[in-house]
Amino acid sequence: MSTSASSFDPNVRFDDLVALTRPRSVMIVGASSTPGTLGHTTVVNVLQHSDFDGEVYLVNPKGGELFGKALHPSVADLPVQGIDVALLLVPAEAAVDTLRACARQGVRYVIVFTGGFAELGDAGRTVEADMLAVARSAGMRLYGPNCAGMTMLAPRLGLTFSTEFRNDGRTGKLSRIGLVTQGGGLGRSLMQGNERGVCFSRWFSTGNELDLDSADFINWLAHDPGTDLICTVLEGIGSGTRFIAAAAAARQAGKPLIALKIGRSEFGKKAAQSHTASLAGEDAVNDAVFSQYGVIRVEDLDEMLDVAGLISRVGVRSLRRICVYSSSGGAGVLSADKVGEAGLAMAHLADETVAEMARHAPAYAALTNPVDLTTKALVDPELARRCLAPLFADPGVDAVLYPITSNYSASTEGLVRNMLDVAKGGGKAFVPVWMSSRRGPAHDLLIQEGFAPVYSLRNAMHALRRVSAYAALPAEDTPEAPPEGLPRAAPAVALPCNEAQAKALLAQFGVRAPAEAQAGTAQEAAAAARQIGFPVALKLVAGGVLHKSDIGGVQLRLRNEDEVREAFERILANATRHGVPAHAIRGVLVSEMVVDGVEMLVGVHRDAVFGPVLSVGAGGVWVEVDADVVRCHLPASRARIEEALDKTRISRRLAGHRGLAPRDRAALVDAVRRIAALFSALGDGVQSLEVNPLVVLDAGLGVVALDAVIE
Repeated sequence: MSTSASSFDPNVRFDDLVALTRPRSVMIVGASSTPGTLGHTTVVNVLQHSDFDGEVYLVNPKGGELFGKALHPSVADLPVQGIDVALLLVPAEAAVDTLRACARQGVRYVIVFTGGFAELGDAGRTVEADMLAVARSAGMRLYGPNCAGMTMLAPRLGLTFSTEFRNDGRTGKLSRIGLVTQGGGLGRSLMQGNERGVCFSRWFSTGNELDLDSADFINWLAHDPGTDLICTVLEGIGSGTRFIAAAAAARQAGKPLIALKIGRSEFGKKAAQSHTASLAGEDAVNDAVFSQYGVIRVEDLDEMLDVAGLISRVGVRSLRRICVYSSSGGAGVLSADKVGEAGLAMAHLADETVAEMARHAPAYAALTNPVDLTTKALVDPELARRCLAPLFADPGVDAVLYPITSNYSASTEGLVRNMLDVAKGGGKAFVPVWMSSRRGPAHDLLIQEGFAPVYSLRNAMHALRRVSAYAALPAEDTPEAPPEGLPRAAPAVALPCNEAQAKALLAQFGVRAPAEAQAGTAQEAAAAARQIGFPVALKLVAGGVLHKSDIGGVQLRLRNEDEVREAFERILANATRHGVPAHAIRGVLVSEMVVDGVEMLVGVHRDAVFGPVLSVGAGGVWVEVDADVVRCHLPASRARIEEALDKTRISRRLAGHRGLAPRDRAALVDAVRRIAALFSALGDGVQSLEVNPLVVLDAGLGVVALDAVIE
C-alpha cells in the first residue's frame, strides 16, 4: 500500500487503496458452514456472487471444509503471509487478539464488520484505541468497525455480509456512481435505487471510521476511472481538513459530490453519536463548508437519488428554463406553480416552435408554456412525438418536464415510448415525473431506457435547482496575498482579552476603533469625555465579563459630564448586582459615540471539525433576533467573502437607497480579511474573536470597531 499527498492540501495524505479495492487474496475470519449466518453469507458473496479469481482463505476454530476450501482453525494456521484483505466476523471481545494475529500474518487491510465498540461508550472506545494501536504498529489499515463492508459491481466483488449483494446491479442499467455511507441501512436503501433506475457501481460502508474514513473513499472515487459522480451519507465528519481535501479532489476531477448530512437537529446529533460514535458538528458550519467547496447538499434519500439520476443522465448544466409538456391542464398549471416556487423559470417558446406544434396539435390545445395537448395525446401517441420534437430544438429551453398524472396502461406506454424516441436524440434534459400511484409497463420502460422518473413535482424542482446551482458555481479560490500593513510578528496575548486589549490588537492589524480612554472614577470618566467630545459611550471594564450589555454594563449617547458621572455609577451598580467581584472591576471605557452607519458582526471561531470559520452579518444588540449571519470557511479569498456577504439581508443596506449615501463596503471586506488574519496570527489557542458591532460608515470613510472580544 502507498499514500499520496492531496493536491489541495499537501499536509493531507490518502491511501491508494489498491490492495483493498483490487485484492489478490482475501481471508474470512469467522467463516461458517451454517446457512443463514453472517459468516456463511459472507463466504457465499465472495465465492459465488463475485467475479473474484484470487485466493480465498477461510478461518473457523472448528476446522473442516466449506465449498471445497479448508476451514483453518486460526489465522496463525494459514500457510501464507501478506494477505491483501481480511474480513472479521468475530465477537467484539475477540477483535484485538484477532487483529494481532492478522498483523503477524502481514495482512494489509482488515474490514471489521463487528459492532459494539465506541458507539456503546467509554469501554468500547478503549477497545478501539487498542485496535488502532495494533494496526498502526504493523502498518495495517482498518476499515470499520461496525460496518457493512464494500460492494463493487464493475467488476463484481462483495466484501460484505449482506444477503442482498446477490441482487445488486442485477436490474436496471449500471451507472458510474460511487457511494460512501457510514451506516449500512441507508446505504442499502440507496443501493436498491436500481429499482427506480439509479444504479450505484461502488459502495463503501465505513461504520465507525476508526482508521480509514469517508474522505479516503471519496478521494479514491475522485481518482477512479470507473466513477463519474459521487454520493455520500455522513453522520459525522471526523476530520474537516481531510473531508475538504477529498471534496476538492472530486471537484478537480470534474465529479460532482452529492452529500446527505444527517444529525442536523439536537435529537439527530445524539442519535448519530449512539449509532457510529460520530460528532455531527454544527449544521450551519457544515452547510457553509459544503457550499464553499462545491458539495451538493440534499435533504433526504429521495433527493439524492433524483439529483444523482439527473446528473448521471444529462451531466452538469444549467436547467433553469423549463418547458412543461403535459396532457393534463391541471398538471401543467401545478407544474408551473412549482417551477416558480423553486426559483426556476418557465421557458419562453420561440415563435417557430409554437408554429411547428400548431401544424399537428388540435385547435383547442394550449401551445404556450405549459404545453397542454389535452387527452388527445393519449389516444394519438404520434401527436406527442410530432409536438415534442420542436421543444427539444428550441434554444430557449433547458429542460422538458413531463408530468405523467395517470397510468392508462397501453396508451401511456405508447405515449412514453414515442416521447423517449425524441428525448434520446434531442439534446435537452428530459425529466419525466411519475405522479400516479400505479406503476406499470410505461413506468418500467422509463427505467429500462435510462430515464429514471422522479416521483413528485416538488422533488423534480429540487433536483433541477440543485443541478443548476452546481453548474453556476464560481471557480475555486486561488491563494491571495494578505492585506497590506500586517505585523510581521505574531502578537503575544493573555486570554481572554477584554475590550481594550482586543481593540489594541485590531488596531495593529489595521482595523480602527473610536477615540477612547479608560477611567477608574466618575470624575476621570467625565474628564475623558470632555477631551474626546460629546456624545460618548461608557462601557464596563471588568475581568471575566465579555458581554457587557447583558448586565447593564453599557451606557450610550451621553451628552454632558453629569450624564457621564451618573452613567459611571449606574454601570458599577449593575456589575455589583450581577455578581461581578469588586477586585475584577477596573472602571469603564469612555468611547467616542459613532452615531451613523450600518452595524455589522464579524467573528471567527474555531469549529471542532473544520477549524477557523468566519461569521459575517447583521450586528448590534439584535444580532440573535435578526439571525442574519452567514458563515465561510477560512482561509477565504476576497471574492468568497463578497459572495458570503451578498447572502445576508443587511448587505442591501450597504448600497445607496432613497437618497442615502452608499456605505463603505470595500472597507468592510478589507476589515473582514484583517480580522481573519489576526485570528490566524493569534494561533491555535484562540477559540473565538468577535467584533460587534463593526460600524460601516459612508463610502470612503471606512469602518469602526465599537466592541470586540477575544477568547
